[in-house]
Amino acid sequence: MKRQLNYFLCLLCLTVFSMTVLAGCGNKGKQENAEKPPLPSQMPAETQAPVETPAPVETAEPVETATPEPMAITAGSREELKNAMAGAIEGLCPRLTAEIAGSWLEQPEMDVRNLYYEIAAARPELKYAYDLAIGSEAGSLVCTFHYMPYKTGDFPEGFAGQEAGSIPELIALAEENIGQEAVPVRITNRELDPDSMNRALQQAGGGYLLCMLNRDATAIQYQASYGTDMETGLAALAEADRLAEQVIAQVVTPGMSQREKAEALYAYVTSTVSYDQRYYTDKSNMPYESQTALGALRDGVAICGGYSHAVKLLFEKAGIPCYNVTGKYFNENHMWNIALLDGQWLWFDATADRGSTGEFGFLRFGLTELDGTKYAWDQEQLQWLNG
Repeated sequence: MKRQLNYFLCLLCLTVFSMTVLAGCGNKGKQENAEKPPLPSQMPAETQAPVETPAPVETAEPVETATPEPMAITAGSREELKNAMAGAIEGLCPRLTAEIAGSWLEQPEMDVRNLYYEIAAARPELKYAYDLAIGSEAGSLVCTFHYMPYKTGDFPEGFAGQEAGSIPELIALAEENIGQEAVPVRITNRELDPDSMNRALQQAGGGYLLCMLNRDATAIQYQASYGTDMETGLAALAEADRLAEQVIAQVVTPGMSQREKAEALYAYVTSTVSYDQRYYTDKSNMPYESQTALGALRDGVAICGGYSHAVKLLFEKAGIPCYNVTGKYFNENHMWNIALLDGQWLWFDATADRGSTGEFGFLRFGLTELDGTKYAWDQEQLQWLNG
């Protein structure tokens, strides 16, 4: 029961995260080159150093390693046991035996499991220890850790998941398999951490489906979001896809450069989509579609989530890698885009440019820098773009 509760809480956290991603505000593919394009600056202009192309990131291939030896300790305090557990997880130790000095563990299983949760909360990169069995042996406490196979290389015999060595590859895999219940995945980069992968997987699904790793990170799972069902979500994604194809056929012409395509598609969104003011005046009656590309492309009305999803969908269909970025704009929840245009990652905020046809230029199209006094975002969201 406790393990089920733990898993339920993980899913709940992902759902809350996705709801934040889709909050409104008023005011894919693999990189083939070894040299990754530079990210846009992540600091205000006055403090930003010149951007240099980062060194190529090498994918950590799984290798066979010797299984770490079990640990045995004497824990005279709660903090000593907690530190020992964290050390065991860091070392991928399968089993920790602790002789408990004194009687400070009143309810051993519950107390030790709480320590396990505290470690995961303080150090989310250690969540690859996805399960813990607690028992006793000869009067000592025994903790048996279960690790995600991508960290240990200990995949089930005969396991044949599709490989993903970076977060962009993981996102692409999730997008390619939308419509399935789950897709087996063999993560080949041990440096990735579960939280970052799960946050990045929210790039797939268009706001209608939640994508996440299963408990041991051997599969990508899909579920419908916010009280809908898979059939409805898939139908909405298919309709948005069809409308995006129509827009591209309408505004993209042969011979256009990549930048010209981006400008034409961006201008379509900013000039044809109105901001859904119900977000401020009547939020309970604002349709969910206003947070998605479907609201922007079918209904012509959206909040920032809809603008951002529409730009992402259109850009990607035009061969321009694009992601959603979530953060704050003047301290209000916001979503905008980052896209790889002509070999450089640039910023785009169609919500801020709404109403403009681009005839006299845009304020937030293809920026190398964002004003750090207006925008705030989790920089970790962008670290995996070159990964």
